[in-house]
Formats: sequence, structure tokens, C-alpha cells
Amino acid sequence: MKSMKRKRDFTSFLSSVVVLLLAGLMFSYILGSVGFADVLTQYKGGWADKVLYMIMIDRFNDGDPSNNDQGRGEYNPRDGAKYSGGDLKGIIDKIDYLKGLGVDGIWITPPVANQWWDPWVNYGGYHGYWARDFKKVDEHFGTLEDYKALAEALHKNGMKLIQDIVVNHVGNYFRFRNGKFELNTGSIPTSAPTQYPFNLNNYNDPEQRQRAIYHWTPDINNYSDPEQKLNYQMSGLDDLNTENPEVVQALKDSYAYWIKEVGVDGFRVDTAMYVPKSFFDEFFKGSGGMFSLKEDFIAFGETWLSSKPYENASDLEIASYFDHGFNSMLDFTLMEEIRRVIKGGQPTDFLAYRLKVRNEILKKGLLVTFIDNHDMERFGKGVTPNITMQALGLLLTLPGMPVIYYGTEQYFEETRASMFKGGWGSFGQDHFNTESDMYKFIRNAIEFRKSHPATRYGEVNVLLSEKRGAGLLVYTLKSKEEELFVVLNTANDARIANFKTDYEPGTTLEPIYNFSGGVSTPLVVKDEGYVVLRIPARTLTVFGISSEKSEVYKPTTTINLNLTNGEKITALREITGTTNAKAVYVYLDRKFENEIKIEPKDGKFAITIDPFKLDPGEHTLLVRAVGKNVKDTVYTGEIRFIVELEKKLLSEAKDPVDDDIGFTGTYLYPTDATFKRQMDIVEAKVESIGSTLVISIKPRDLTKTWGPPNGFDHVTYQIFIDNPAKKGTGVLPLQNYEFDNWDWDWEVFATGWSSAIYTSQGASKDRFGTQIGSPEVFVEDGWVKIIIKGDWLGNPSSFEGWTIYVTSWDYDGIENKFRPLQQEPKAYIMGGGNPTDPLIMDDLWLEIKSNQD
Repeated sequence: MKSMKRKRDFTSFLSSVVVLLLAGLMFSYILGSVGFADVLTQYKGGWADKVLYMIMIDRFNDGDPSNNDQGRGEYNPRDGAKYSGGDLKGIIDKIDYLKGLGVDGIWITPPVANQWWDPWVNYGGYHGYWARDFKKVDEHFGTLEDYKALAEALHKNGMKLIQDIVVNHVGNYFRFRNGKFELNTGSIPTSAPTQYPFNLNNYNDPEQRQRAIYHWTPDINNYSDPEQKLNYQMSGLDDLNTENPEVVQALKDSYAYWIKEVGVDGFRVDTAMYVPKSFFDEFFKGSGGMFSLKEDFIAFGETWLSSKPYENASDLEIASYFDHGFNSMLDFTLMEEIRRVIKGGQPTDFLAYRLKVRNEILKKGLLVTFIDNHDMERFGKGVTPNITMQALGLLLTLPGMPVIYYGTEQYFEETRASMFKGGWGSFGQDHFNTESDMYKFIRNAIEFRKSHPATRYGEVNVLLSEKRGAGLLVYTLKSKEEELFVVLNTANDARIANFKTDYEPGTTLEPIYNFSGGVSTPLVVKDEGYVVLRIPARTLTVFGISSEKSEVYKPTTTINLNLTNGEKITALREITGTTNAKAVYVYLDRKFENEIKIEPKDGKFAITIDPFKLDPGEHTLLVRAVGKNVKDTVYTGEIRFIVELEKKLLSEAKDPVDDDIGFTGTYLYPTDATFKRQMDIVEAKVESIGSTLVISIKPRDLTKTWGPPNGFDHVTYQIFIDNPAKKGTGVLPLQNYEFDNWDWDWEVFATGWSSAIYTSQGASKDRFGTQIGSPEVFVEDGWVKIIIKGDWLGNPSSFEGWTIYVTSWDYDGIENKFRPLQQEPKAYIMGGGNPTDPLIMDDLWLEIKSNQD
């Protein structure tokens, strides 16, 4: 989904994963009793062995400056809404750079002739998704000969070329406003598509109306309505009538052209979920369909569907496209889970569930994996590089076809910044550094992937995960050729675990791949198959299974506890134990760095658990007992206990209606019809459950026009939390405001698609602080609710004296920035102020006087 389309990014457990009908598409095979490894092995030597690199043509490299400016005001590398100068020759010039990274091919944004400027939304078609001619190369990108030269250069280097295509719409050339049809006469360079029959776009002409090349419809205002989703205009983009045989044939002819003339090796299909599935049956497999034109052709579709944790409806819907022509699909649900878990610090059990679901989906077709793309905030924005490395390391060691978004290898944080020094967002520098740590990390990870079949064809079997937050995820990858043992720690501190496996005692696990100080010494399986892990923060380690067995020492140390597995704790609880050890070490929730050392007296010891310093839900207790020497060390099994506490109201406040007018009292909402009064805060309250905070905000208008997974859109909440015992900052990042006599310690950023919690460390007027997690955000009874775990706040025993400042504005999910403010409002731009005025539409204070109801 492209420019001026809104991000539909990124919680109930289904009792079982539906086993999908298994039918090979790209690679013909029939599944009877064939196992998972047999299925995935069918991909050998094909697309599952490849890693792609996605390129936005206009922002990658400028190989021919003479085509940059077409003289219509559409080119300005200082303006992110306009063309910057990247082209096809620029990609050719950087093939050695791509080969050095280790990728096997590129996926490029549409190179076709576009609408260059849309005055209705004040944005340009530099991205390629607003076609005016599907069979012509855009003048900014070069010529047909340039495109052929790119394909030839890639193929000579053993690389593939994937072209992004659009079958749902063209540019924004007409609209229905208040029921009246209007043509976009100010559109540059033309006021209508130039290709027949797509130029028949005048509803006022009876003959053109009768031909029905388009759905003569207004914009979608309810994405949950199937009729609107398939037939209405998305963000003003003129919706093609793909049920019309004339349109179907024209699109088949248009895209067959690029296979025949240029030799592209595959298509990525934009906005596939907005087109009837029956269209793809004909487009790919009908007479003259795409798969009849080239052997080993790949087609993967974009179906940006969100899945809440422990739900697989979106996975199954994505997989349904394998029954309608596609042989591969973009894995949006895995992308969301990786962002939710690795970047957001949410339970690794969420990711464990998703990996299990993928085992079934991969039996039906190939999944294209990624952590970000051109339509969303970059994964690396706001996090340290090792977190991005962990996500990429996971991606590159899982079955599927991974895609690296351009600039990731150069630490890019801006979604559509330019790699070349003359382009927008480049800061006047080229960004093709082959000595970059991230470039070298990706290259090494790709090399590891290519040397280990289990990373490409292995079935995932999860052994351990965290149900309450960041921490460990342990699983095996098993293919016909090998078995790998994979360990991640998504937490910002070291973790320890003792868990049972199916491995025989003495089995040795040898570390063969790690980064950021991962495990470097072998693991030996103990009696009854137990494995003890001590895992550094934010690491990923892959172990191979050694053919040699190690001797297992049997300690003489003993230990017993009086805590029953699954027990509920609602008040202070003393747990006693007996042991013959010299010392015992206690670990709550597998946190190694917070170990508690106890020296037993007369063989007895005690542990006190204070539930009011913990989050509600499941926790784990592990005890290590050390005897006369280190060899005489034993561990208890992990004991689960449940914290149950009452919710307490800490503070609440009402806010006047109609005060969503900014600090100057003159602010105006954007003019697009989807904006109501969503930023008007009516009421807010804060509650606690132990050390967890629940902040609830009631907006005047709660809308979900764009289908946000969190249940609300067109408002973002920036919530600042102050613990008076800590020293923070008074700067509100990116909001043009600073307090003189108040400071905050944590900022919560919550939208209908994503959330984050930042510390004040590193915060400035131009950037957020350090991200430490992603709070759960959802709508309940008209309230937006945000759950902030006590772990992030230091598990305080009291919130007395704390202050919370709630502000509202809106966030542009495509540009990944707060909506700009200027004097005159526009479709997606706030009005009634100046760019330097505070970006705060409404606000409210919550003061916590005590911890009482």
C-alpha cells in the first residue's frame, strides 16, 4: 500500500491450527503422507534458497542525472513528496554492491509511467504506484533499453529481477465529492491515464461510463465492508473494474509485456486483497496468463492483514491466495510478530505461536519474509543496532524467502530516505559503505543461511518461550539434512533457564552462529534431557548437534521447595526450602542479573515473594544450589506461579469538549473526510494492578476507517510519565514543546497500529528516547486502553506522587512522522498554526496522590 494510503499495520487463542489443503503451485508436488521436510525440500535450488533486496527506484541511486527533472515542478530532492532522481541506470551501477551483500536478486518498485503530482493530496508519484501507463517506463527512471540492460546485468551475475505491479488501481485522476464527479485537471503530467482503455475515465461521458473500466465509486470509508474493499477507491486511487473482461485482458497484456520484453523473473502484486481472488486465477493461470510465459516464475502478493496474538485468521486468509494463482505470499503476520516481540518486548510466546502456524502455511506455498518495507516505519527506528540485528538474524535463519529493505544495511531510520547523496534524506552523503557493521552482519548471516539447509527447509519445533514478556525463545529447526537448536533472548538483560528436552543425556550442542556476544561455549544435556541456558541480553545463537557424546557428572547436592507448580499468590508469601548446598541462588522470571544469593542455615532457607512488585499473570521461579564445588551444582525445575491482584483506581480526570484547538486556540483538522474530532480528549484515568499501570483515554470520536488493528485511527497519544524520585527531561520529542519546571521519565506513544514506550535517556526535541518495549493497546467500551508493564517502570511498590501528562495529535504512518502543521489545512495536513508551534491538539493531566481506590 503506497503513498497516501494509510498504514494498516501493525490481542484469544484458537484451540487448534487448521491444517490447510496441501497443493503445490510454483513447484508441482502432491502431498499424501509426505512430511514437512519433504515438502520444503521441493523448494531446493529455487526461490526458497534466495534472499532478495527491495529497492525504491527513485531513492536508491542516480545513474543518469539528465532524466531527473522533467520540468513540471515534480522534481525536488529537498522535498520528500517529490522525485529525487534515482533511476534504473543507478541500480546497474551498484550491482557489485548488491552482490557483495550476498543477495540473489532485487525487487523494485514499479518502473512504469506514473502520475507525477496530485494536487488534491499535495503528493507525488515518485514511488511508482500511481500508474498512467502500465506499458511504459517512467521518464524519471530511464528508458525501455535501460530496463532491459538492468535485467541483462542482473542475469549475467546470477541474480533475479522482481517487478512490483499494481492491478487494483491507477493514479488519482477522478473523485466523487458530495456525490458529484470531478476530474483532476491539475494532475501532472496528464489529467488522465494515457494508456487505452484506462484513459476512459470520464464518468460524465455516457459511453465511457458504460464501458465501466473503473468502479465509479467514492473512497472506502469502512475497510471491514467487503463490498467497499473490493470496489471502492482506496485513498482516492481510481479503482479498476477487475471483473470487466476488457480490464482483465488489458492488465494481462500490460504485464506480459515486461516478461516478454525485459525478462523479469517475477511479480510482487500490490494491494492484492483489494482485488477479487477470481481475477488472479485468470491473470496467472488463464489463457496467456503470467505463468505460461516463463518457467520458474514467482508471484507474491501483498495482503496486509493484522493478526492479534494467538489468532491465525489472517494467516489462513493469506494462505487462501495459494488457491488463486499465487505461488508465494508476503508474510505480514510474521513481520508483525517480529516487531511486536523483538522490537516491542512483548511475550516471546506470541512469536512461538506464529512459528507453529507457519509450519502449516509453508506446506502450501512459499512465504516471503521481511521486518519492514516502504510503507511502514523502519524496524531500526528508535532502537539500537543489535535489536535490528537480532530481528534480521531470526529472519535469515527461518524458512521462507527473506527480503532486505534498501538502506537497512546502512542503519537507515527514515523509511524512504535516499542512498545517494543528491537525493532526499541523504544528508548530502552517499550510503554505499561495504565496511558498515550492518552490511557485514547481513552478508555473514546470508552466508550462514546458504550453508545450512535447515534454515531454509527446516520445521520449527518450539521448546521454550516466555508468556509474560521479553526473554527466551528456544526452538529446533529440523530438515532431512540437519537439526539446529536456536536460542534467542529478546530481553535487555541476561536470562537463565533449566528445561527438559528430548535429547539424550550427554548430547553436546555446539554453537555455530551467534552475534553480539551470544553463547560461545557448548551446552551438554544433563540427566533426563535437561538443558541449562545462560543467555546474554539481546542475542541469537544457533547450535549444531554434535555427533560426539559428553560424560554427564551426577552432583550429590539436593534441594526442595514448598511451592507447588501453578500456585496463585495474592499477598506476601514466604517460600521455604531444604538443601545440603553451601549456597542457593534464586531467579525470578529467568532474570540472571537479578539473582538473590542465600546461605542456608542448618540446611534450611526462605524466599519472600512480593506480588505487589510484580506484573499480574504467570511468573517462574528457579533455584540453583551450589555444593562443595562448582561441579556439585543442581537446579530445580522451573516452578510456575500466578500473581492475582485487584485493580486500583489511582486518578481520573474529565476534559472539556471542543478544546481540541491546540495551544493557540486556532488549530484545524485536515480536510479529508475521514477526520472527525478524534483528537478531542473527553476523559482519562489511570489504574494499577500490582506494578502494572492501565491508562484509559476516552476520545470524543472513535473511528476505525482505515482498519487499524488496535481499534482507532486519526489520533496518536503521547503520554508522559513522571516518577518524582527520578530525574528526566522536560523536552517533548518531535512536538515542539519543552517544560521549564516539570520533567518526565517515560513516554508512551500509542496509535491504532503500533505502540512504544521510551525512557527519557537520549530524548531530544528531534528524537524519541530509548525504546524499551511496546505496550498493549486496545479499545474497550469506547475507551482506548494502554497497558504499561511494571517491568518497564522498575516494578515500583507505590505510584504515590507520580504525574501523567496525556497529549493528542496524529501520526502519518507512511511518512513516519507527526502530521505537519501549517496555516491552511490540507487533506492530510493540520491547519491554523505554524510548523514550529506545539504539535498538541488536546491535553490532560493525571495526578496520583496515593495508591488507594
